[in-house]
Amino acid sequence: MNVLVLQPVNPKHATARRADGVALAEVAAQLLARLPDANPGMTFDIRRDAAAVPVPPSPSLYARHAAVRNYMLDTYLAEHHTHVLWVDSDLVDYPADLPTLLSAANPGGIAAPLCLLDKCGPRFYDIGGFIEGGRRFPMAPPYSLQRGPVWELDSVGCLYLAPAWLYQAGVRYAPPPTDYYVEHWSVMAAARARGVRIVALADVVALHAWLPEFGLPLN
Repeated sequence: MNVLVLQPVNPKHATARRADGVALAEVAAQLLARLPDANPGMTFDIRRDAAAVPVPPSPSLYARHAAVRNYMLDTYLAEHHTHVLWVDSDLVDYPADLPTLLSAANPGGIAAPLCLLDKCGPRFYDIGGFIEGGRRFPMAPPYSLQRGPVWELDSVGCLYLAPAWLYQAGVRYAPPPTDYYVEHWSVMAAARARGVRIVALADVVALHAWLPEFGLPLN
């Protein structure tokens, strides 16, 4: 597996630090640096980018997110990549062997861990990215209506492994039809139309930063 790791970086987060001096950007970089040693049999092409890109006119709050993701795909995706791992830059923890776990759970599909908000117990973070039967995940458990360690969903977000052929075939991000969803919705809909299975792993967790700890607003 040759994994293209794409991490869009919010420029506002570049200088964010906790009271103890730890920088949010340093946490993100350290998490990415663990991947090569923790996932034997995989090679990683890690790209972090804070590029400012033109945003097409849109009433959606997520038009900028879609434009940045598309810029990164157009800039860094190559024919030799077999998978794309999207990693939000304000995550503060996830398993080092996460790509291996995601690939094993849903070979050839799209897979994500759960994404909880750090310092907030079981509060779910990316409720607009994780969609089940057209319904956003709730903030409090139980998040899914399904049982078992693997949940089949309409969409995931924040941190997920996807087959590169989907993007190599021209699939790109777009503002959602309603901001009840987020920019991931367009790619997830295109994936489902092509028979790609989308899952979340109930027993694997990533933590999103409690941004006020880094002197930032939560959204």
